[in-house]
Amino acid sequence: MKNNILEVNGIHTLYGESHILHGISFSIQKGETVSIMGRNGMGKSTTLKSILGIVRPRSGTIRYKGEDIDTQPTWQRMRNDIAYVPEGRGMFHNLTVKEHLQMAARKNSRGEENWTYDQVLDVFPRLTERLTNKGTQLSGGEQQMLAIGRALLTNPDLLILDEATEGLAPLIRKEIWDVIRKIKATGVSTIIVDKNIKVLEELCDQHILIVKGKIKFSGDSEALLANKTFIESSLAV
Repeated sequence: MKNNILEVNGIHTLYGESHILHGISFSIQKGETVSIMGRNGMGKSTTLKSILGIVRPRSGTIRYKGEDIDTQPTWQRMRNDIAYVPEGRGMFHNLTVKEHLQMAARKNSRGEENWTYDQVLDVFPRLTERLTNKGTQLSGGEQQMLAIGRALLTNPDLLILDEATEGLAPLIRKEIWDVIRKIKATGVSTIIVDKNIKVLEELCDQHILIVKGKIKFSGDSEALLANKTFIESSLAV
């Protein structure tokens, strides 16, 4: 479909001889927010890394903005307006908060600057108080704010959040979800990996459940609610 920003078609991804993803297929329309759920080790992060080219699928295709990107290196995909907030946040131990943000800041591939340094600090005022701190000196919640702010300063068309609120205190989680709502309102397409069904149901347009490398549920929030018991049992440890 011409309105799709991302199309993942039948990807099989392996680590050595370990077959992790078994024919994953889904699409994301421009401006859509999509959740990916699943227990640890089910293939969520591998799905994201396959999209980014960090791990190359053994078979299947990935199209972004209508173009086959299977042979593109990761840096080229990111330069085409994809931003990634990895699990673990990816802080540089030798950079301050200010340097993390300044390093990332750039216009998108169309020369647009929808997110600026000052706008990110307005959204995350806590970072203003930490500008001279090293990124690794921040709390987990503050690091997540910095990682999201850094991603936004690349002015992406597609934002990928791996474990958006995992391990964060409730008040920090609420701040992060509020910011993601603001991002959604700007029309940025977003993939969110998280386990908070209640918030995801309210925030996201579509939902995907991965179990042992296969999609076991895909649908909108109405379908999510109709299958909530199954999904909750699939997420339970």
